[in-house]
Amino acid sequence: MKLLSSVRSDGADLAHLAAELDIPTIAGLQHQGDVSVIPAAMASEDHRHPTTRVPTAGVAVVRGEAGGHTHLLLASGDVRYDARDGAANDIILGSLEVGEGATAWLDHPEHGNTGIAPGRYVLRRKRELAPRVLDPGARRKRDQARKQARKQEARAQAARDQAAREQAWNATVRVVAD
Repeated sequence: MKLLSSVRSDGADLAHLAAELDIPTIAGLQHQGDVSVIPAAMASEDHRHPTTRVPTAGVAVVRGEAGGHTHLLLASGDVRYDARDGAANDIILGSLEVGEGATAWLDHPEHGNTGIAPGRYVLRRKRELAPRVLDPGARRKRDQARKQARKQEARAQAARDQAAREQAWNATVRVVAD
């Protein structure tokens, strides 16, 4: 998989490279791994007008902690991004504005590239919730209840199927009087 970050060089025309790589440019809601790009109209309370232009080298939106896989924001044209200075557990990463005729891209080694069309956006981190911890007895009861529910549904489906077969049979059988 080719990434814009691995093929670009100083002064390279990213729009031309993106066209060669067939990277779609989207104006709506999109996700790349644990980063969401949300149109400002859907998250207006979180959008602030950014003033910092995205440099040629790009801006790290989320730095990879263990594997070094960073979500890198790249730009062609007037693209502005200001990171949100918040608490470590804040899901809002920052505000993004892509000017008319410009394109922004999120680049990631595992997820590839996504193109961001002109508009105003909020970048957020997605959260994964850990599963609820159940003690072994509660887990066993839950599993038994699920198994019982599946059995009941299978029996009900078998009864519906049998009724449908009987109805189809009765519709095709004619009784003829002598």
